Amino acid sequence: MLGASVSSSVNQASQPEGVRVSTPQEELVEGIEHLRPMMEANGFEFSLGETGIGSGGTFAVGQFQRDDRILAFSVRYGLGLVEYKVGQSRITHEDFLRYSGAWGNHACPNFGGTIQASFAALKQDLANHFSVFLSGKDEEFLAVVRDRDAEPNKFKGLAALGGRR
Repeated sequence: MLGASVSSSVNQASQPEGVRVSTPQEELVEGIEHLRPMMEANGFEFSLGETGIGSGGTFAVGQFQRDDRILAFSVRYGLGLVEYKVGQSRITHEDFLRYSGAWGNHACPNFGGTIQASFAALKQDLANHFSVFLSGKDEEFLAVVRDRDAEPNKFKGLAALGGRR
């Protein structure tokens, strides 16, 4: 809890008097309530991870886990890295959307939104594009990871422009 109390005073120090800013831990705890019903219905349990102050400011980390499947995320000034893990394999939210063909029909990331809007967008993506992670077979999920591993630069640089040089 030391991290939470310190981060609260750090975040509020630069704010006008009377304005309260939520800590990353408070935002994360509120944000998981968007996800909790869907995740628990699929057998996942939430746990709060590390909280504190790093070189980039205050942060909080949390995850939903079922056996060797983990949905992990962080909050700092927004919803940070969202990552899916099955066993030793891991993939970011954005890479999963791209390599599964769902990019362009996604809600998250929703740049410029509030942290709570980002959690709501993540919930929408989970419902629309991540059934393979929530309730599918490992092999279905791992096929997307293998596609990413086979062509890691497919959606980067000039390659992302469809072969234009």
